[in-house]
Amino acid sequence: MRILGDRNPKLSLRAYLLGVQNLANSNRRRGLASLRLRQARLAVFYFLLIKKNNKMIVTTDTMSPAVLKYYSRGLLATPQASFIHTLAANQRTMPKNSGKYLRMKRYDALSTAMVPLGNTGVTPPSSNLVANYLDVEVQFYGQWLEINEQCQLTSQDDVLNAATIRLGVSMRETEDQLTRDILAAGATALNAVAGVNGDVPTELTESDFSAVTTTLRNQNARTITDNILGENRFGTAPVRDAFLGLTSTKAITDLNAMNNFINKNNYGNANMGLPAEEGSIGNVRVLVSSKGHYASNASLLGANVYSCFIVGRDAYTIVKQDGYTSSFLYGAPVAPLYLNATIGWKMAYAGRVTNDEFIANLKFTLR
Repeated sequence: MRILGDRNPKLSLRAYLLGVQNLANSNRRRGLASLRLRQARLAVFYFLLIKKNNKMIVTTDTMSPAVLKYYSRGLLATPQASFIHTLAANQRTMPKNSGKYLRMKRYDALSTAMVPLGNTGVTPPSSNLVANYLDVEVQFYGQWLEINEQCQLTSQDDVLNAATIRLGVSMRETEDQLTRDILAAGATALNAVAGVNGDVPTELTESDFSAVTTTLRNQNARTITDNILGENRFGTAPVRDAFLGLTSTKAITDLNAMNNFINKNNYGNANMGLPAEEGSIGNVRVLVSSKGHYASNASLLGANVYSCFIVGRDAYTIVKQDGYTSSFLYGAPVAPLYLNATIGWKMAYAGRVTNDEFIANLKFTLR
């Protein structure tokens, strides 16, 4: 009797098993029982497959997952916000071993001398020179990871390198968001009022931007960027010297809906646009970030209220400590088993609005 039979689908399983058992018994006397018994079990497996489909098919359902999965070493992109809030900052460095407070000083402007001296020989009274001091406290921030040695031994990519990159981004995001919160706390708040959505504040309009820039100019705030000249190319336009507007990506739709909003690809020289810049309106070039400041459910109608910080030159300062601006730290595994390594960052940081007449927080809702 053949072990695999004749593949007759009408063959009775009971008869087939009986034949297999008889074959095993006959072979036991020849010392081949163990081998034949394994063959018999294999024959039963084949028989069941034949009985079901009359043929054998190896499918992806029966293959090992290790065969079906290939690891691609190119890592996927990690979402990362644009760092816009430190761009317009006046940056200062504090020497180490100089305490934890940085003191900044500003002299008030002197009055003009409008009265002529005349011929009397009388000396006019002297003026007074007044100085103002602003103090800012340096704080320390940090983050770290602990990585087990088996991650390095078993992972198909370099875990330490990937962790180093993510920590570096985390440090710059921390700095950017700390600066954002300082602007939100220290800038004079003005509501958008010229929109039509019926909320308080309303959505952004060209009139709101114009009102804020007029206020800043009345307070002698200076623009940050120079004008961009027009060129003889279709669809382009010149851009004025401008303040910077720092806001959320949520405002993009409303910005582009304004009649006189110039998207940065329509600048006379598009190469002069900033990476996070959306475009310009009047004397404001607007930069956007997904981490722009907002207050949840803070409007009259319960909508989110967003901020657009319109910033002039020397409006705010961020301070870093010399020798400790940013430090990357690696700790090798230690005894007794040397299991875990650590990597992390630390930085010293301080920030403050140094002239609130040069910055405004234009608050708005969406359409």
